[in-house]
Amino acid sequence: MIRNEKDVFGNYIMKEESSRVKRRDFLKISASTVATLSLVGGATSIFYGCSKGPRDADFDTVIKGGIVYDGTLNEPFFGDVGIVDDKIVTIGEIAGTARRTIDATGCIVTPGFIDVHTHCDLTFKRLGFKRNLAYVLPSFKGNYNYICQGVTTVVTGNCGFGYTDIDHWLGLVDRVGFGTNVYHLVPHGIIRDELFGENQPRELTKDQMSAMKKKVAETMEMGAVGMSTGLEYAPGFYSTTEELIDLCKVVRQYGGIFTTHMRDESGKIYENGEFGVVESIREAVRIGEEAEIPVEISHLKATAPLNDVRAENILREIEVGREKGLDITADQYPYAAGSTDLTILLPNEFKSIDGIKDEFKTKEGRGEIRKAINEVFAYLGPDKTLITMMHEGNEDFEGKTLLDIAKLEGKDPADIYVELVCDIKPPVGVFFGQSMDIVRDLMPNDYVITISDGWTVPKGMSKPHPRLYGTFPKKIRQFVLDEKILNLKSAIRSMTSIPAEKFGLKGRGKIEVGAFADLIVMDVEKVQDHATYLDPHQYPDGILYSMVNGVLAVDNSKATGDRGGRGLRRG
Repeated sequence: MIRNEKDVFGNYIMKEESSRVKRRDFLKISASTVATLSLVGGATSIFYGCSKGPRDADFDTVIKGGIVYDGTLNEPFFGDVGIVDDKIVTIGEIAGTARRTIDATGCIVTPGFIDVHTHCDLTFKRLGFKRNLAYVLPSFKGNYNYICQGVTTVVTGNCGFGYTDIDHWLGLVDRVGFGTNVYHLVPHGIIRDELFGENQPRELTKDQMSAMKKKVAETMEMGAVGMSTGLEYAPGFYSTTEELIDLCKVVRQYGGIFTTHMRDESGKIYENGEFGVVESIREAVRIGEEAEIPVEISHLKATAPLNDVRAENILREIEVGREKGLDITADQYPYAAGSTDLTILLPNEFKSIDGIKDEFKTKEGRGEIRKAINEVFAYLGPDKTLITMMHEGNEDFEGKTLLDIAKLEGKDPADIYVELVCDIKPPVGVFFGQSMDIVRDLMPNDYVITISDGWTVPKGMSKPHPRLYGTFPKKIRQFVLDEKILNLKSAIRSMTSIPAEKFGLKGRGKIEVGAFADLIVMDVEKVQDHATYLDPHQYPDGILYSMVNGVLAVDNSKATGDRGGRGLRRG
């Protein structure tokens, strides 16, 4: 059924009624199947991947005649890539037989992209029992929104959130038969929450610090690749710099790294005359230096209020750390809008790990929230926040700005905001509070890694940020081919070998003999992202083949349903 509807700018658009999956409908899908899966132990009755069978050829797959970009700054070359089981065994001119030959003539062959900043784990964790739907929904278990843009490996546990029991999480990845490889970080904020609950201390006692260190060590021993923080979120913002230094010293003992969503990513001017984002980078540098640990700055950007902050202010602080010998890098998504819980707009005093503190849900407390958000609206108006996912309440608000909703409801935008954040679980929004000029200026630096800051999303569910579907193709199309901000070799390197080396992902990120067969074949001239803020569930063009551990997950631009992903551990 086709129907007309207006977008948030008042333009009529055509939509297929069946293309939008309401969450209430999504969560009703095959309830009996979910129950059955639970009874039989989930994936114990579900098989994935391709059975190779007896060896009847020299290779399982040969990718023939492509231009090989090996993930480094080496010059690309014409060559074939031979794969047996899950490994690359030959690179060059191949004359042997293969069970499957992929003609890559006119295309480029690259390592599978590695996204080191995702929240794919939160899709599972926050759905609770309903995560069992992953066993039956192809786009969910296949991680299609990633695999179709060429991402073969993701890192989870970012921003201080995620599973603290890595064995449980990676076991779930393997039972589902997930579409991509998964590595995991120790989520600092969730460890704090599990240990201290609602009574979050700022200065930890000796016993409290010992408990934190013990939990971090236990998680690192399970194979985490490092520890993440979310210092703009509760309970992360309670942490002192000294606490983080001490915990990072534990992480260092296991060869891990420190990744940080910093305390302040904005151009807010502090009393000392410095920008908030600059002060936050200085804290990250200090932690790295004193703990003697590699540092990764998550989703590097400048957010509103921007004032006069420039990319050079941000980059200078990173380069100061690098000049001192600190292994400090950053990652970035190629968009000028971010996405997270709606509560991010409020000062820390209002926030709890679940949304808003109960004390601010009273009549008086709501008045304080209203006052605070009106101050924000002075530099980031209600037309600059788009609701993307309603956990509670009216799902028809998805795809509308706070200003749109206020007009529909006949209310003040501040009152709408108060109502939304005081729900049991506040909605997720997209915030148009960045400068594309700053995005462009940060991008070409050789220590900036490409990431999405997205999550696994079942096809058609909610209206997520387009970065969930388009990050990697968008960077190649817009910023490499069209605007020529950086060259193709550098862009691919930022998506492959640099993240693999920084996070210690052995055997991945390069095309070389002995590496795992995580590969993509791309018609670079046809690469194009299609996901938009109002219509995000659109796969890109140009990613013709995606292979994960030798399993062909995308064949001639279509997801096959075969899944080669694995739950992986440091080392």
